[in-house]
Amino acid sequence: MSQLIFEKSVPGSNSFTLPDLDIPEIDLSENIPRQFMRQQPAAMPELSEVEAVRHFTELSARAYGVDNGFYPLGSCTMKYNP
Repeated sequence: MSQLIFEKSVPGSNSFTLPDLDIPEIDLSENIPRQFMRQQPAAMPELSEVEAVRHFTELSARAYGVDNGFYPLGSCTMKYNP
């Protein structure tokens, strides 16, 4: 079984860096009520974009569906029946 994406995470690794803002930064606490503000940053995996794509491609290859095998969709039962 493959690793979870969080197990592949390397602290400090990131896929890209956003450019500096060219507009003024706003204080979100002025526009979002405090009870809806996150107390801690979201737990996000830290890995490169290539590693993330490889991870999800591997998962999609393991999923069975119409893209990789016979999967009857039941069109014969979807006839109009008054």
